[in-house]
Amino acid sequence: MQIIYKIDVIFTIIYSIILLVTGGILFIFSEKPFIFLITLLIELVYLGIVFKTPLRRYRASKKKFPVEWREFVMENSNFYRVINDNAKLQFELDMRLFLTDFSIRSVRQGEVDFALKLFIASCFATILNGRPSWEPPIKDGVIVYPGETFNRHYELGKGNRAGQATINSPLLVTEESLIKSAQHSGDGFNVIYHEVAHYFDMEDGIAEGLPLARMNKESIEKWKSVIGREWENAFNGNSILGPYAGTNEAEHFAVGVEFFFEKPVQLYRYHKELYEIISEFFNLDTRVLLSI
Repeated sequence: MQIIYKIDVIFTIIYSIILLVTGGILFIFSEKPFIFLITLLIELVYLGIVFKTPLRRYRASKKKFPVEWREFVMENSNFYRVINDNAKLQFELDMRLFLTDFSIRSVRQGEVDFALKLFIASCFATILNGRPSWEPPIKDGVIVYPGETFNRHYELGKGNRAGQATINSPLLVTEESLIKSAQHSGDGFNVIYHEVAHYFDMEDGIAEGLPLARMNKESIEKWKSVIGREWENAFNGNSILGPYAGTNEAEHFAVGVEFFFEKPVQLYRYHKELYEIISEFFNLDTRVLLSI
């Protein structure tokens, strides 16, 4: 994540120039001073809207990373402990920006435990660490459901859903799944990694195990081949990813991402090509990092 992106600056400058030139032309032809004043007012409003988020992010970036946050990630993030100093700085920035820009709220009254907020932010910081120019794929923050599961009607304690990713909707996760993910790092289960993988997958509008919106075009055919073959292996019980990865290609990709961040050495050993395409996508070599 970044405070402001170059492309946004370029478009802001272009639109500002167009607005001022248009207002200037209207002022010259009309010879009415109020048109010039209205143009300036519109320009100020436009710039205020455009720079609202970057300004908020800039303020957050200037705050020191709290000691208790660093202690938390040192204790709870295998990834943070082993990355180099520059990567740690990016990790810490991403946590601050995520907690500044995205809400994490409970479906019921009351605040979400702050330790869980830190855990969620640290998971996003892990996912984005190799791609500092990327934004999180979610739109409306995270909603935490009490308990362990909910069903498709969002009834608590029913069904088998620990999380849910839906296009243009908040990320839904259960409190118990977050606690399990945090307490058992390295077991291959992490509800945040799993559901965020679905969001990447769905950015092009289709959940098919292909995060096309952020992929290099040259990689598409290889992805289709690897995901299709690996999914069939999981479907036939020939994968360390387990039976759920055999549900369909979308679930296979999501489980693969969990293993990439949780059990990368095993993923590389038994499913090397799957590891390699996910590694290229996130621009990270977790096998090397987490085997130190």
